[in-house]
Amino acid sequence: MMLALIVLCSGKLSAAPLNVLVGQNKPPYIRLETVSGYELELLREVIRRMGHEAVFVFVPNSRIRALLESGNGDVATLQAVTADEPGVFFSQPYIRYQNVVVSRSNDELTIQHPADLAGKTVIAFQGASKVLGADYRDAALQNKSYQETVDQRAQVEMLLQGRAAAIVLDRNIFTYHQQNSAMPAAVTVHELFDSTLYRAAFRDPALQRSFDKALLSVLLDNWYQQLQLSYFMQLNQQLPNRFYCDGPTDSY
Repeated sequence: MMLALIVLCSGKLSAAPLNVLVGQNKPPYIRLETVSGYELELLREVIRRMGHEAVFVFVPNSRIRALLESGNGDVATLQAVTADEPGVFFSQPYIRYQNVVVSRSNDELTIQHPADLAGKTVIAFQGASKVLGADYRDAALQNKSYQETVDQRAQVEMLLQGRAAAIVLDRNIFTYHQQNSAMPAAVTVHELFDSTLYRAAFRDPALQRSFDKALLSVLLDNWYQQLQLSYFMQLNQQLPNRFYCDGPTDSY
């Protein structure tokens, strides 16, 4: 299958462009129609500070790593914080997601553990049962009314319309779609999960080191705070300072 390439011009740069493997449409992080979004803007700026031009390659998240390893890309985004592996070099974390459970306030649901979702119609993001821990996976397997979807706009609409008792997704994604919905409703956010940090992966260790240096310069710049306010209207992307000894002091 041919991959669609979108070249983002950021001025004449002496270094070769970098092919950056990113996921598909996921506002406010990635907006395909405008080639914008929080994650794209952040990666574009980091790579600009590396002295390169970003060429974003949009593919399903499940294919990103394999494409990097097969040589079809220079940077693989959204890689979990796991042990280092031979032949692959990981950056410091560059983005954090905060997955939550959301229900309608009028339903007055008590959800303090994944087991509390039993018997309820639950719509989660695709892959949730693989990344949200063993307790959540077990609860999903035992719930016949549990579904996963790639359409997160529809996911939010199903909750607001009363067609789902609860949805599971990133807080910023929920807020974005809620604000753009024609059917507002009071909701309750249940914080069951730890935040998830993601890194970028490289085949070239020199690129990885350059990425980390440029990333740190971004994190220490007021530009980083303004980017968050622009897309999320709050500062919720600070990274744990154990990863950045000389970096931001905020931690979670």
